[in-house]
Amino acid sequence: MKDVFRNLIKGLPIILALMFIHTTNAQFVPKNDLEKQAAELVQAYQADVGMTVEQASAVYEKIAEILAKENAVRNSSASAEEKKKSLMELSKEETEHIGTILDSKQFKEYKKMKKTLQPLEV
Repeated sequence: MKDVFRNLIKGLPIILALMFIHTTNAQFVPKNDLEKQAAELVQAYQADVGMTVEQASAVYEKIAEILAKENAVRNSSASAEEKKKSLMELSKEETEHIGTILDSKQFKEYKKMKKTLQPLEV
C-alpha cells in the first residue's frame, strides 16, 4: 500500500504540470496521440528525475514538439538513411534543450532513462 501511495505522490507533480500548461485552455485533454505520448513520457521521467512543476511543463512542451517533428520525418518520403539522420538530430536537439531545463543531477538521470524510454527507431 505504501508503494501505491508513493507512486501516486510521484505522479502528482506531472498532473499538476499538465493542468498548469493548459490552464488557459480550460481543462487539459490531449488533442492527439502525440500529446498523450508526451504526457506519458514526462510522467515516466518525473518518477525518477524529480522535476518541479515548471520543469515538467517545459520538458512536456519540448517532448511534444520533438514527437511531432519525428512523426513528420517518419511519414516523409525520405530514404531510411535520411530519416535516421534526421531522427538522430531531433533526439540530440531534445536532449540539449532539456539539459537547459534540468539541473546536472536531474539531467544525468534523464539521459540514462531516455535510452530506455525513447529508443531511436526509424
